[in-house]
Order: sequence, then structure tokens, then C-alpha cells
Amino acid sequence: MRFLAAIITAIAIIALAFHYAKPLPGTNFDESFLPKASSVRYVAAGHDASVGGLFWIKGLTELGESYLTGREYAYLGHVAELSTSLDSLFYTPYYFVGGVTPVDAPDTSDFSVLRRATRVYPENWRLSLYFALRLARGPYPNRTEAANVMRKYFDSPDTTIPDHIRTIYRSFELDSMQTETALETILNDVMQPRFKKFRASFYVKILKLLGYKGLINDYDKDENYQKVKYLVDGMLDGRIPPVVVYNRLLAMKKVEEPAPADTTAAADTTASTSP
Repeated sequence: MRFLAAIITAIAIIALAFHYAKPLPGTNFDESFLPKASSVRYVAAGHDASVGGLFWIKGLTELGESYLTGREYAYLGHVAELSTSLDSLFYTPYYFVGGVTPVDAPDTSDFSVLRRATRVYPENWRLSLYFALRLARGPYPNRTEAANVMRKYFDSPDTTIPDHIRTIYRSFELDSMQTETALETILNDVMQPRFKKFRASFYVKILKLLGYKGLINDYDKDENYQKVKYLVDGMLDGRIPPVVVYNRLLAMKKVEEPAPADTTAAADTTASTSP
């Protein structure tokens, strides 16, 4: 009975906090208030894990609503940070944030979440790979740290680790991270039942991975988005074999254009060498 009373009290306090809190500046969300984990612990009455779960449920609810309204929900990483700060063993936020966050997302709130994941679950190479991809392809690329994150799996005694994961740290070191490996990871994730209602996140994540960096103003009219959607939906519905989807998506990869030559520097060099 005491446990139930504590949970009800915590829910009531959280609900009041969300109701009366002022929204963060620069957003369009009324529900953007997120307290610090250290503050929440005072009202959690020792039930940190339960309260962390409540915040996570709210975050997923808001993420789902953002798909229905066409708005972008920018606080999933922040919610996961709060939830895992309260309960570091809460596995779902780690897996979910790593799965749906685009590899080049400008918001790095997921970094601290994924860094905690690699500490709490060091044997889980998939969580480490999520973090390494973000480090290597995020807004502030750090391929050395990405390689260090994955290096520990090279000589791991775990026989279930694929060979290409054992040696993937070299790809980060050489700045030759393979799109194929990242795409394989995403397609494996999108087939997980837990992500069924958040499939749209993977359409965008795949496009970002393939080099389509711009914002999509109208998803219904964007040819590339619709093609990714058709292929992924066809795979999940059993209409298109996964290997066909994989190869067709790879064929969509944009070729990176080389940086333009510095014509001014070239002209100066020519002038300096002229007699």
C-alpha cells in the first residue's frame, strides 16, 4: 500500500510540474519542460526506476503525436537522459534513441545517453555501434573516439559478435566507415516489433545515411522519401525480399562531390612560379 501511495504521489507531482512549467525558449511545444534527475529524486520517494519509466512513456507518447501532427519532436534524447539518469539499467531508452536518431542529427543530447549505455552495457556491441556512428558522422566528427568505442570488440571472447563488427574500428580509424554496415544495422532495427509505430523515423534516418541532408517540406511529394517508404514497407509486409531492399537502397546513395578547388590559391601559385 505504501508503494502504491508513493507512485500515485509521484505521478501527481510530475503531472503538476508539466502543467505549470514554462516551455523552453525557441520551441513550439507546451510539453517541453524537463526537470533535472537530481530534482526528481527528491519526490520519487526511492522509486527512481518507476518515475524514470513514467517520463519515458510520456516522451514516446509525444514522439508518436509528432508523427500525427507533422511536427518534429526534438526532446527524445533529453527524455532518455532523464530516464536513464534515474535508472541507468533502463535498457529501452538506450536502444530506442540509438535506433531512431539520424546519424547526422545536429542535436547531440543523445551523446550522453549513448555514452552511458556503453558504460552500463559494455558487452552490447549494437549500443556501442550506435554511439560510434554518431561520433563519426555527427555535427562534430570524432573518428578517433568512434574507433576507440568499437576497438574493445576486436578480441572479445563473445563468439556471437560478427567478424565485421570485430574489425569495424579500423574503418573509423581510416575514415572509411561503410554505408553498407550502417544500412544493415538500420534495416535490422526497423524489423523489431518495438519500433512498429515509429517507422517514419527510419525513413528519414535512411535518407540521411544515404546523403540526403536537406529538410523535407512535404513527405507525400518527396520522391526519395516515398521510394524509401515503399521499399521498407514492402520488406516489412513480406512483398519485397530484404536483400532486394538493401541493394536498391544502396543504389540510391548520393555520390559525395569533391570540395571545389581554391582557385585563388591556384592563381597565386601560378603567379609565383611565372618568370
